[in-house]
Amino acid sequence: MSATYCQSTRADHKAWQQDPTNELLTRGPRFRLSAEAIRDNALVVSGLMTHKLGGPPVYPPQPEGIWRHVGRNEPKFVTSVGPDRFRRGIYVVWRRSAPYPSFTNFDAPDRAVCIVNRSRTNTPLQALTLLNDPAYVEMAQAFSKRIVNYDAGRNDRQRAEYAFQLAVSRKPQAAELAPLLEIVQSQRKRFSKDKQAARQLVGKADHDSKDLVELASWFYVANILLNLDETITKG
Repeated sequence: MSATYCQSTRADHKAWQQDPTNELLTRGPRFRLSAEAIRDNALVVSGLMTHKLGGPPVYPPQPEGIWRHVGRNEPKFVTSVGPDRFRRGIYVVWRRSAPYPSFTNFDAPDRAVCIVNRSRTNTPLQALTLLNDPAYVEMAQAFSKRIVNYDAGRNDRQRAEYAFQLAVSRKPQAAELAPLLEIVQSQRKRFSKDKQAARQLVGKADHDSKDLVELASWFYVANILLNLDETITKG
């Protein structure tokens, strides 16, 4: 990659005045990742990414019945299981009449025609996708497990710092760390009194009561970090 492309997105006041729209390429580009890259990034951060090359298409979780609504005799959508479920976005199956909703929410084209540039929109539906889509919930569950398993001797602050660095590749400031710690502590109190809710949130994995509470508590931190603008933005 060229030195121009690898530039930092940061610029001093003088540079912003001289080149406010970056037409002279005085700083690196800063824009949201593509739909496929957002999914890939979340898979890597959560520790779920499968690096297998080639092979059959990936059928990620999506709302039930989408394929049936566009054709009565269409084949049934069968969600992938096992490691193949977590392969890169480039392998996700694509039907032009019923494209993968998670990708279209982030401006992936329908591939009916070739395009030169993708549009970039900013809508509430995108945040809701990262918070509630079954695929991203599954990634947040795995991310919370990765946080909890990070050196059993670590305290909440150290785990929160570790999680933040995994998500955005930098150390958090005190003002950024404080709300994450508050969330963990408040959710820990909540789930200590309601183990059933913790079990429903964590998923099917078999954990003891203490692990359930910790995993459920850190799930919300993981979910938030995967939804940060900085997490899904290049630069």
